Amino acid sequence: MSSENAALSSRKLTGYEFYHRILGSPKYVVAPMVDQSELAWRIFSRRHGAHVAYTPMINSKHYSAVKNKGFREANFSILNKEEGNPKIDRPLIFCGNDPDQLLKSAKLLEDHCDAVDLNLGCPQDIAKRGNYGAFLQDDWDLIYRIINTLHLNLKIPVTAKFRVFPTVEKTVEYAKMLERAGAQILTCHGRTREQRGVLA
Repeated sequence: MSSENAALSSRKLTGYEFYHRILGSPKYVVAPMVDQSELAWRIFSRRHGAHVAYTPMINSKHYSAVKNKGFREANFSILNKEEGNPKIDRPLIFCGNDPDQLLKSAKLLEDHCDAVDLNLGCPQDIAKRGNYGAFLQDDWDLIYRIINTLHLNLKIPVTAKFRVFPTVEKTVEYAKMLERAGAQILTCHGRTREQRGVLA
């Protein structure tokens, strides 16, 4: 291992360096889809040219619960060494509204993924009931704490997906806040929280 590679492996890469060196400057990214982004789909997508493939949104509240091993096995199983295998699957994604729960869940998986992505874009009713996804976008202080907690305590980067606000100015301010909190890559879904479904 060269001295440059040794130095890179001993520190967390950020920003463009993470995008380029770890993710390989991806052009084709498969976004998470409800009930569609399980391991078989991610492997299939990669075989057909996808560079990055996200898991379905994993609820950190359930994943971090010690008694909930069945949920872990169903949503991201590391026991069979397929999910999170660097040769076939290096996904990213979580949802939640508690910085400590998110950190606990992310710590369980940080050796099995390239980054932890916070989904701030889900507009589904389940996200509304659970107060996560796009329904957190009005609580900037909480979002900052979540991303900053992950950024400061994980050995891998944190990224975030979000939806736009009704104005460009507010959307840009929101993105800047996510970046200040420590998000290394931002993915913007160009619709508002209220716009969902194929006709929106």
